Amino acid sequence: MEPQPSLDLLIAEIGELQPLPMVAVRVLEIAEGDQFSAHELAQAVSADQALTAKLLRLSNSAYYGFPRRISTVRDAVVLLGFRAVRSATLASCVIDTLPGGRVLDAMTAWRYSVTVGLLAEVLARATKLHQDEAFTAGVLHNIGRLALDQHRPRELHASRMLVERQGGSLADAQRTMLGFTDAELGGALALHWNFPEPLARAVQRHHLDPNDLPDPQSLEAFVVRARLFARAHGINDGFEVDPGRPPTAPEWHSGAVSSALHQSGGIDGILERVSAFMQSTNG
Repeated sequence: MEPQPSLDLLIAEIGELQPLPMVAVRVLEIAEGDQFSAHELAQAVSADQALTAKLLRLSNSAYYGFPRRISTVRDAVVLLGFRAVRSATLASCVIDTLPGGRVLDAMTAWRYSVTVGLLAEVLARATKLHQDEAFTAGVLHNIGRLALDQHRPRELHASRMLVERQGGSLADAQRTMLGFTDAELGGALALHWNFPEPLARAVQRHHLDPNDLPDPQSLEAFVVRARLFARAHGINDGFEVDPGRPPTAPEWHSGAVSSALHQSGGIDGILERVSAFMQSTNG
């Protein structure tokens, strides 16, 4: 991507006013190490009382449906797994950092993102690829738009009005109003926060057509495919100008993807887990 001074300025502004919480930074460091430790992860999360409370609410909610009461972060890591606790921690931290609510309806936007995360996780489970990152990539894919909602709400609103008046794509309208798109901002913000490059790339490319992605099994392709499936069921962030409902791709109706979706309770089961996640992490 070519240098974009306006984008760099906004990233610096966000970094100063809304840095990623230290617990999230630490969780990323632990996960990126050659040998990650359940004990280190539990220690990092337990140092933040508010996050600990959210994680324990989530651990004991219908989101996981675990039969045994989980009373400590260490129990959560041992019983639910390193991957699950890491993903939930990062998602909760970013939701707190970019709460939305100026132009976007925050609850609608984050519900959509968590839905995309769970659907991307279905694809990961079906293919046994990107299982460490799929949920996180889906949940965080829209952070650029949420960041604009916090830091450039007038321009975000104006880009939508421009599409309503003149037609065209929201991305083109954002380039006119801002000089960059929310997807580009999200990818740059993910790199600024030291997220792994595949995750940042998934955020930056989430708006592309599946046919424009060279690898249909890439992490960004999982996010794109999950977004389209969510939209096919009328689930979106509430901001797109008449996003419409694309047809459901055949892969969701047969084979390993269909089986993995069925194991998650179908779209109704996914939405139940979304509600449990939002209830547990809100507040």
